[in-house]
Amino acid sequence: MGKQESLSDYCQFAKDLSKAEKELKIENWVQISICYGHGHQSVTLYTYDLPREVYERRMWVIRWRVARLQCQHPRNDVYTSFYYYDKRSGESLEVSSCLSKLVSAKAQITKAERRMNEYIEHNRQNNMFFDENTDEELVKFREKLERKKLECAECEKRLEQPVEKRRNN
Repeated sequence: MGKQESLSDYCQFAKDLSKAEKELKIENWVQISICYGHGHQSVTLYTYDLPREVYERRMWVIRWRVARLQCQHPRNDVYTSFYYYDKRSGESLEVSSCLSKLVSAKAQITKAERRMNEYIEHNRQNNMFFDENTDEELVKFREKLERKKLECAECEKRLEQPVEKRRNN
C-alpha cells in the first residue's frame, strides 16, 4: 500500500508541477551543443535550439549527429551539453535555478491547499465540534500558506521583469 500511495503522490506532484508551469507560461526549450576536445580546448561543432518536447520526440537526431561527428573526429571525444531554459524569460530551468524553485514552490502550494481542504472535509464529517475558524492547527497552516503565496507572487513579479525586457528588445 505504501508504494502505491507514494507513486500516486509522485504522479500528483508531477501534475502540480505541470500546472504551475502553465500558470507561469513557461516555454520549455533546450539548447544542445555538440562539442569535441577537452576542457578549455573544446570546440563547438553543432548547436540545436529547440522546444524540449521536440527534442524528447527526436532524440535520435542528436544521437545520429553525435555519431556522425565522432566518425569525422575519431581522435577526439565528441560530447553533448544541454541547457534547459524558458524561451519567454530566458531564465534557466536547471534544478537549482530560481525559476525551477518558483515552479516547485507553486506546486507545493497546490499540494498544501489540497491537503488543507482534505483536512477540513475530514473534520467536518468526523468532528462535530470542528470550527475551521478556531482550529489552531488550521489557522497556523493558513497563515503559513498565505505567506508562501505572497512570496510566490513577489517572485512572479520579479520574473516578469526579464520577460518585459526581452519583449522590448
